[in-house]
Amino acid sequence: QLAELVRISTPLHLADYPVLTTGTTMHVFQIAMFLLFQAALNKTYKKAGKAVQEKPLIWVSVWTLAAYLIALSPFSSSWLVFIPMIICYYIIVRALFRVGDQLDDTGYVLTNAPVKISNGTFGWGFSLIALAIVIACSLYSNHLQLEARAYNPPKITEARQRLLDLDFPPEALQFLSDDDVELLNQAKDVEVFNKLLMFDPKKIERRESTERQIQITRSYEPGKKNMEVTTIFVEMPENLLYVMQYFSWQGGRPIWQDGLLIEGENKAEDKKIISSGLFYEWKGSQFIADFPRLVCDRFTYNTMFGEDYSIMIAGALSYPFGSERQGGYVLYRYTVKTDSDIFASHAYFSYVHLSNPLRIPYARTEDLILSGAYSFIDELQQHYTSYESLAYRKKN
Repeated sequence: QLAELVRISTPLHLADYPVLTTGTTMHVFQIAMFLLFQAALNKTYKKAGKAVQEKPLIWVSVWTLAAYLIALSPFSSSWLVFIPMIICYYIIVRALFRVGDQLDDTGYVLTNAPVKISNGTFGWGFSLIALAIVIACSLYSNHLQLEARAYNPPKITEARQRLLDLDFPPEALQFLSDDDVELLNQAKDVEVFNKLLMFDPKKIERRESTERQIQITRSYEPGKKNMEVTTIFVEMPENLLYVMQYFSWQGGRPIWQDGLLIEGENKAEDKKIISSGLFYEWKGSQFIADFPRLVCDRFTYNTMFGEDYSIMIAGALSYPFGSERQGGYVLYRYTVKTDSDIFASHAYFSYVHLSNPLRIPYARTEDLILSGAYSFIDELQQHYTSYESLAYRKKN
């Protein structure tokens, strides 16, 4: 049971074990245990000065192997397979009962231990050990490790200055490599949208009374855990769009496997991640690292009209203990499929922040977001933006 707790509170819970390999290993171990017990039973007979009349655990091993081979045979797909299986396990149980009779013949008896542990003490001890295992495994599994390197701000090149002239935010541009900046060299337009995501908002309710009615309005104010999100659209020739999702924490401790999901133009087959990174300060020095998990993939789901798919970006992240000024970015691209340069596009940035590491069973945060475990109805942890092309705005 303790081993099972370790499994379900760690990524082992998600491992796809080969059924044949696992089953074979378990049966080999089981048969080996039966043979060891039979050897011990033989020694007990020898010590008692009696001859071994029969060897029930040998037969238990044989019939266990027979049941295993039946399970591997083509016959296992038939509904009649339960008949030989029941016969095998009936013989195994009868053989195990004969072990007790043989121990009686040798004069082997069980004696009570001189010290007895009460049921209550045993129960509390087991519970505390189980709780300690769950906490330790959760702490280890939900704090994702980063391979960080020192961050050195880049020099302002002509390509970078051109993006700055198009109002590309300098705090975000500094984390793009020179290769990334060169990809944006033919930018036609840059549009920037900002929003403060709140993870512990203060709900404000206002009442305005008149003679006939009472009007109630609700709003939210930032608490102690907030994130500034900046979505940057960069329009290129031939309806190519680069989008940068840049975020920086303002309070909070994002150390327990936070998750994010980036949507928008979910049918764009050429959507891909160009670059990404996490940055933070630790003991006065700046560091940058790759996301522990980040993919742009096709995710399938079922609808009332059948199976459908969306191409989205999902990932998970944690920052080191004691780090400050945490943030990150994801730069991706796609082509808007239209015959004209007059088009509109959009993007969603959804973020889930975990305040503690305890989660049974273990699950990846991004998988939970994709499965609908988190709701973004109030949009306090979600940033939606829409972009209209330069030609679209000029026309209107």
